[in-house]
Amino acid sequence: MKRCGLIALIALACAIGGAATTTSPSLAAPLFGGKKASPTPSPSPSVLPTASPEPASVAIPRLIAKLKANPSDQLAMAQLAAEYLQVNRPDITLQYTQHLLQMGDKTAQVYYYDGFAEEQLGNATAATYDLEQASNLDPTNLGVLAQLSDVYIRENRFSDAERIAKRAVTFNKNEPGALMTLGSVYASEQHYDDARAQFEAAFALNQKDVAPLYQIATTYADQDNIPMAVATIQRALAIDPRSVQALVFKADLYARQHDDVRATQAYDDAVVAAPTDDQKVAILIRKAGYFVQEKKEAQGAAIFQQIVTQFPKVTAGFVAYGDYLAQQRQYGPAVTQWRAALAMDPNSAGALLGMGQVAMATGKLSDSVSYFKHYTQVSPDAQGFALLGQAYSRVHDYSGARDACGKSFEIQRNPVTLGCVAGADFELRNYKEAAQIFDALDRVAKGFLDQNPTLLYIAARSYAGSNQCTKAVAAYKRLLPMMKKGTSDYDKIRKSSSDTCRAPAKHSG
Repeated sequence: MKRCGLIALIALACAIGGAATTTSPSLAAPLFGGKKASPTPSPSPSVLPTASPEPASVAIPRLIAKLKANPSDQLAMAQLAAEYLQVNRPDITLQYTQHLLQMGDKTAQVYYYDGFAEEQLGNATAATYDLEQASNLDPTNLGVLAQLSDVYIRENRFSDAERIAKRAVTFNKNEPGALMTLGSVYASEQHYDDARAQFEAAFALNQKDVAPLYQIATTYADQDNIPMAVATIQRALAIDPRSVQALVFKADLYARQHDDVRATQAYDDAVVAAPTDDQKVAILIRKAGYFVQEKKEAQGAAIFQQIVTQFPKVTAGFVAYGDYLAQQRQYGPAVTQWRAALAMDPNSAGALLGMGQVAMATGKLSDSVSYFKHYTQVSPDAQGFALLGQAYSRVHDYSGARDACGKSFEIQRNPVTLGCVAGADFELRNYKEAAQIFDALDRVAKGFLDQNPTLLYIAARSYAGSNQCTKAVAAYKRLLPMMKKGTSDYDKIRKSSSDTCRAPAKHSG
């Protein structure tokens, strides 16, 4: 069987990493007001973590310096945990919260931050445990209850989500956020009338906040009742006629109806209302994307050209135009746009990502490593590290591949990137380490290896290389039905399944 590299494996990891997006937390009122002797309404409910009012670029270095001067400063650790949630780095938040928990600081606040970070990283079991602990310690806090309810929804535990949301309403009945939480649970259960009743009640408590109206509109859109969704957004626009969010929402609704004329008008109205060039460009990119999705390429391309001409100092426009051109396989023009973006901002994450992908696709592997390495420095996310791992693998730097894929897995745990680490260990002849990872994959991600023959083959080779004959034979036997009978590969696998440790296949890494 010809040795397969890690390329396809890591490419799949990149696709998974790109699909899993996270929402950056926003500033909110203080979350925890202290332990309560008995359940009472939380004095300052909040759905999101609390961070310093100063910019993260200022707060984080200040707190790190403070912690360096006093490594046991638990308050500084907790504040850093919140700050890193604000800048969408839940992986770093976990470093601080886990340390706090190990130090015995098992407060509702620490469990909340830890659970919030675990949820952002897709670790539902850990997030649920943490948030349940926070709920036990602070049983009426709206922020905790809202987050726990959200986790239950993600786990399809709707009865538990509803129970927690109703508790939030019971102890925070004058808080719109509590009603919004319960409405969200009902909406997830597709009990849309009940959901709208809660959102209307939330709106009645504060008719200057149109967030409940957006939720109502969303329920109508989910039911494909676009006219009622548009009518609800008109209610929001009656309160704030220049609301960019409402205008874009309205445009998106018309786009769902494939109504070019009305969608265009609504997007253009939003562009006029947008106060900054960055926001205007973001809306125009959305408009261009609509026409591209409608397969009206000429109109979409014209809008992208309008963006870079009308807003020559906004890097996002050049990045988006480059992305569009790359999708059309016009790599040369795409690179031109990304280079223009990098000329304005050498740390433009989107441009670096695009340049790295094109470099890899065109065989400029050293360049792809450089671009992806730079990308992970400015935007250390799971997708970037997975792509960097792929690039390292292509240049046969398996130590680099192992490190990059490992970091990707730490940020967003999925079996694909863990399999990448195992594959790199195999190439490095770390057979024992690779075998341990394959054991874990078989234990935790049942069926994964059977769906990935290349990895199953590497697993068998790793078991053989670490003298685990029984496991090697079992892996080869699992692989055999996936092979085409009568081929040389089939014969090799069949032989290995019965003679694996006495005559192991030569490592070809």
